[in-house]
Amino acid sequence: MTIDNYSTVHVVGLGRSGLAAIGLLQRQDCKVVGSDKEDLPELRQAVTEPANSGAQIFLCGHDEALKVKVDLAVVSPGVPLDAPVVTELRRQGVPVIGEVELGWRHSRGRFAAVTGSNGKTTTTALLGEIFAGTGRPAFTCGNIGLPLSEVADRTTDDSLLSVEVSSFQLDTIVDFKPDVAVLLNISPDHLDRHGGLDEYARAKSRLWMNQSRDDWLIYFADDPVVVRLVESSGSGKFPFSLERRFSPGAYLDGEQLVVRLPDGEEYRLERNKLRPPGRHNAANALAAAGAALLLGVEPEVVTAGVEGFHGVPHRFETVRELEGVVWINDSKATNVDAGLRALEAVGRPVVLIAGGRAKGGGFSGLKTAPAGQVRRMILIGEAAAEIERDLDQFAPIELADTMADAVKRARLAAQPGDAVLLSPLCASFDMFRNFEERGNIFKQLVMELS
Repeated sequence: MTIDNYSTVHVVGLGRSGLAAIGLLQRQDCKVVGSDKEDLPELRQAVTEPANSGAQIFLCGHDEALKVKVDLAVVSPGVPLDAPVVTELRRQGVPVIGEVELGWRHSRGRFAAVTGSNGKTTTTALLGEIFAGTGRPAFTCGNIGLPLSEVADRTTDDSLLSVEVSSFQLDTIVDFKPDVAVLLNISPDHLDRHGGLDEYARAKSRLWMNQSRDDWLIYFADDPVVVRLVESSGSGKFPFSLERRFSPGAYLDGEQLVVRLPDGEEYRLERNKLRPPGRHNAANALAAAGAALLLGVEPEVVTAGVEGFHGVPHRFETVRELEGVVWINDSKATNVDAGLRALEAVGRPVVLIAGGRAKGGGFSGLKTAPAGQVRRMILIGEAAAEIERDLDQFAPIELADTMADAVKRARLAAQPGDAVLLSPLCASFDMFRNFEERGNIFKQLVMELS
């Protein structure tokens, strides 16, 4: 992987990925300029260390930072590429890359990169758990919460990296080239930023744009949008399916997960060993097992990793059972398709707490859930009126002012044998800093019930 010689670098956006980029650049003895449109107390605290290490930090806007001559810009995923600061950097002739690209340029080892509208965090975490069992240096990073730039210069040629990559991050890659790319699914998401499903899918397809025939593209063969998208790929293709058998490929065979490798070797695992449940998690496991085996991980290590995995926080996370009602935190379900997957996995009547900031695409797709499964919907946040309009007559609806109000209403509505499911179908930024804060508040409120 090429390590460029940067003189001065402008890091735009000082969230966790931006700060990780600054740290990596400073460890490479680069001069760094960092800027952010915000000027919050917690942000000022966060930039103290890089500023003390010599970085020039500009808050409350980018104008002063743009006056500094730089030869590279690293843009955080939360910064839109049509933002004025990015437009001005490009007008000045400054190359613009993202934090994942920067981290990749300074990393060694073998990469499995995972993307998709839903399931990518679970699949990335599962693959990372498998990698950790190999005894080799293993890293689970990217959009999952640990920036690649934070670990890049700790990697070795023997390292295995499981990297979650979002569409925003893929928009800013240049040379990023994973040994194994995993595309789980495509459904409407982030249309408010990408402008439409075609543009969103095109961003996802950048994951394999630098791959050769010696690299692998694992893709979900039951998703017609995915199948069309991978047609032009020159990578080695490795489909996985819940409906059909492939060789090479991965599939369900009754109650067994099967991975058939290109050399004809076959790996099998009992489906009832999977946690959490649901067909979508069987798909995630097929993708993760396939990626690990293609990278040469021993089958017994794969089995131990899959059987020892119990999910990730805020993704179909059982909080407690109280008076015959199961409370489930699925705060990471930020679109309709994720909500449908959660309903399928619950397998019982549901009181659904949903709402937040809409991401485009509407909510009428939830009507494909089994009739009558959603006993009641309790809506919060900016999108409540839109959800109510799109899901008219789908289920009885109540509006709640806060998460505490929603939990209180759900307690009254739920009956023994039901589940109360927080599956918001929306982003969190209208009421919370992120989906983690939303999920943690939900869990705290649920644990306080008596």
